Amino acid sequence: MKKKVVLAIFTLQGNGAERFALTLAKGINDAGHEAHIVYFKDIIDLPIPDGVRTHFFNYQKFRAIPKFMRPGFAAKAFDRFVRKHIGEPDLVLSNLFPVDFILSRSTLSNVHMVIHNTTSQEYAGRLDGKMLEQLKNVYLSKPCIGVSQGVTDDFKALFNTDNIRTIYNPIDIESIQLAANEYIPDIDGPYIVNVGKFKAQKRHDVLVRAYAKANINEKLVLVGTGELLEQTKQLVKELDIENKVIFAGFKKNPYPYMKHAKFMVLSSDFEGLGLVILESITLGTPVISTDCPSGPGEILASDCLVAVGNVDALAAKISVTVQCSSQDRLCLHQQFLPAYAVQRYLDLTA
Repeated sequence: MKKKVVLAIFTLQGNGAERFALTLAKGINDAGHEAHIVYFKDIIDLPIPDGVRTHFFNYQKFRAIPKFMRPGFAAKAFDRFVRKHIGEPDLVLSNLFPVDFILSRSTLSNVHMVIHNTTSQEYAGRLDGKMLEQLKNVYLSKPCIGVSQGVTDDFKALFNTDNIRTIYNPIDIESIQLAANEYIPDIDGPYIVNVGKFKAQKRHDVLVRAYAKANINEKLVLVGTGELLEQTKQLVKELDIENKVIFAGFKKNPYPYMKHAKFMVLSSDFEGLGLVILESITLGTPVISTDCPSGPGEILASDCLVAVGNVDALAAKISVTVQCSSQDRLCLHQQFLPAYAVQRYLDLTA
């Protein structure tokens, strides 16, 4: 029987959760079912796969409502919107807190929340009793899905619950490989690359300091934008490596940058899964990463990992990796492929 799945997300800008929603929606359609993406803020930066239907739910008008009343009003409106424009869904997947906050009050059947990050790390520094209670009210209201085992384990420990299971984020190998051939980055000479939003979690400061310390000839290409972009540019200037670091900006299609790099570097304090790792592997590009809570350690071998926040260790790993003439190509386990993830999600409709 054909299933109808709704994926709710705040925007369709270029981050991991948004790419997950598009990949899963395409996989659901390819499996002969019907996927709909409902987005709350009218921003679309990513290419929409053929056949994936999108719907704009205007959440902005609910911001005038006091926050303690907002979920109830917005959830009722969301439910009416879905039933009017899509019909009664077999499964609803909520992605990221602004949407989770609303859908925690949804009366649609079979709503699940997809947890994309290690919750204790994401709220570190502000996870007092009041905040924890607010999060419990949201995340204990519906069954949840962790995008890695680390995310699931962290969630269970934080909320003292077993109301979560793991389904790894899928990677659309064919689409990524096709997109990687769309153009060749205009970069003079070999380079290493990082793709990610400039925010505290990603620790571009650690990456830039490690790169400067490694003192390699290859350039460092940083693909992305975010609130810490200017701060990172200032650090590059202070370290006197402006001629070696390229700020490429946000790219709707970053895959050519990843394909043509000598290797990818992640320097995050924490990740949910680390989609860019899987995407790099798909393109045959080696990866080194911090061994941050959840994600990298579930994908990469231990010799590709360094301690979180350790500039010296990351610099040494960069120096060693850049000298490797070749590395063994990694193969993706089936748990990272769309068909596997789609079936696991469709199992939730049984």
